[in-house]
Amino acid sequence: MFDTIKFVLKESDLDNCMSFIEEIPCLISIKSSSANKVVGYLDNMKIEVRGTTLIVEGSLIKWLLGNNYAKCLSLWEVKVAINKLSKALNVSLEKAKVDRIDIAFNFQMRYTPWIYMKRLLYLDGYYRSNIKQETLYFNKYNCLILFYDKIAELSNSKSTGAKTGIEDLKEINVLRYELRFMSVTKIFGKTVRTEHLYNPNFCLLLLDKWYELYMKINKQFEEPMIRFNGAKSLKETCIAWCMHKMNLFDRLNEEFEKKQISSAEKFALKRQLERIEKNI
Repeated sequence: MFDTIKFVLKESDLDNCMSFIEEIPCLISIKSSSANKVVGYLDNMKIEVRGTTLIVEGSLIKWLLGNNYAKCLSLWEVKVAINKLSKALNVSLEKAKVDRIDIAFNFQMRYTPWIYMKRLLYLDGYYRSNIKQETLYFNKYNCLILFYDKIAELSNSKSTGAKTGIEDLKEINVLRYELRFMSVTKIFGKTVRTEHLYNPNFCLLLLDKWYELYMKINKQFEEPMIRFNGAKSLKETCIAWCMHKMNLFDRLNEEFEKKQISSAEKFALKRQLERIEKNI
C-alpha cells in the first residue's frame, strides 16, 4: 500500500543527544553540501540534513523489497522497513513527523491502461491533465491522484532489466492508481508521526480516502457501439449511435418539411434508417 514517504525529524524529538550535521553525512552518499546543509542518498532514499532537521524521503517499499510492483507491504513489513531505515541512519525515526504519504495499488487489466484512464473524466476541485498517453493526473494543491501504465513506467525507468524483472511483465497490462498526500498535516488536521504508519485504524482511514476519491471521479461507462470492421460497418454503426442519441426519423421529417430533401429522398433515407435500426 505505502510507496513514497517523507519523514521530518528534529534533534529535539530525540531522547538522546545527536548532531545530524556531524553524524548523518558519514552514512550516506553525499551529492551536495554546505556549512549547514547536506544532501545525499541511502540506496533509493533521499537524505537531507538542514541544521538540526533530518529529512528522509523515498519509496518505503523499494527500500525494503527493491521494487514497488511485486506486492504490497503488510503493517508488520512497514514497521520492519522503518526499523531497517532507522538502523541504517543510526537514528530512531519512530517520532518523526510524516509530511508526505503515497498509497498505491496495481491492477492487472484486460486491455492497455489508457483505454480505462480516458474514461475518468472529471473530479470536482481537481485539475485534470494527461502526461502523454500513459499517465493521468487529478491535481490539487495538497493532493495528487495519479493513474498510469505501470509497465510503461518500468520500461522507461533507468532501473529496467534484471533488477526489476521487467522481461516477465511485458505481456501483461498493469494500471496503477496512486494517491499522494503532499501535505499530510493540512489534509488530516493533525501531526502524523511515523508510528501511525503501522496503526490499523490510520491505515483504514487512508484506504477510505483512496477509495472515496476514486468513487467521486465522474466516469464514462457507456461504450459507443461503433464497429471498425470495414467502411460500411463504421458508417452504419455511427448512424446507429446517432439514432440511439436522437430521433433521426423526426429530424428526417423536419428536413422534408423545410424542403431540404425531396419525397423520394425522404423515402429512401427512411428505408435505410429502418434497416439500420433493425439490424444494429
